[in-house]
Amino acid sequence: MSIAPIPPISAEIAPVGTAAAPKPAAGPSFGAVLERALGSLNQQINEADRLALALAAGEDVDLHEVMLALETASIGLQAALQIRNRALEAYREVMSMPI
Repeated sequence: MSIAPIPPISAEIAPVGTAAAPKPAAGPSFGAVLERALGSLNQQINEADRLALALAAGEDVDLHEVMLALETASIGLQAALQIRNRALEAYREVMSMPI
């Protein structure tokens, strides 16, 4: 078993006066994560609506399943609203900072 040599430090340091290009993030972008989360929330809300309408129409739907879907959608929506409120608050705080 051989040990790989350590590369010289000078290989990782950019010369003075040149800006090193930022490396792109390895994971998905913030927009993609946000889009996926909102899509999931939308599916939860649509499923809860579908089950509630089926129950109101007299279809054979388990009441516990309907209530669980409604509460899951409600909690998800409340969390999304809190995240939005915190993001707006942070934006307003940054915008009010003096330059």
